[in-house]
Amino acid sequence: MQQIIANKISKKYGQSVIFRRMEAHLKPGVHGIAGPNGSGKSTLMKCLSGLIRPDRGQVVWKLGDRKLDRNELTTRLGFSAPYVRLYEQFNCRENLMFILELTGRSRDAGDIEAVMESVGLAGKEEQFYGRLSSGQQQRLRLAAAGIKSPDFLLLDEPGTNLDKAGFYLLRQFVELHRNRGVLVLIASNETRELDLCSSVTDISDFK
Repeated sequence: MQQIIANKISKKYGQSVIFRRMEAHLKPGVHGIAGPNGSGKSTLMKCLSGLIRPDRGQVVWKLGDRKLDRNELTTRLGFSAPYVRLYEQFNCRENLMFILELTGRSRDAGDIEAVMESVGLAGKEEQFYGRLSSGQQQRLRLAAAGIKSPDFLLLDEPGTNLDKAGFYLLRQFVELHRNRGVLVLIASNETRELDLCSSVTDISDFK
């Protein structure tokens, strides 16, 4: 069983406190982090994903009874956010293959096509990322997060630039990973995204 355990973590930039003594014990399922724009949700997600370190406290990632270090976590974690940059000069297939090569995970062409189809991009494998619409780019970010068949899936504002059809695919994407027993964490200030979660933590409780 996957777990993310936040032990009284704190983060600030200069004199600005982002969050203080935040605690959480997350297990498989879909969980939410709520808060208004600028409240620190993205900073918290980066701490929980191992991208940055908290100033105080500790984040522990576990798979079964075994603790994961940051290097192993990268092979088991999918992360999507509007600020994640894929390569504009690569086509969709090349972007996904590059992620797999970096993390040492192997999947065949059929797996890539299945992931592309799951986010509504079937048939666009050869399309350059830089020529996709903003909504299609967001869909490919979701595909990039899911391509490794992750044990942990962290989605920061996953509905950004998605229309009604895109959000329907996002709901299916989240449900697919829920059914696979993945630990899914969604950071958002939008009700429609937080409604996908079975539990929600408000970051404002840790100011």
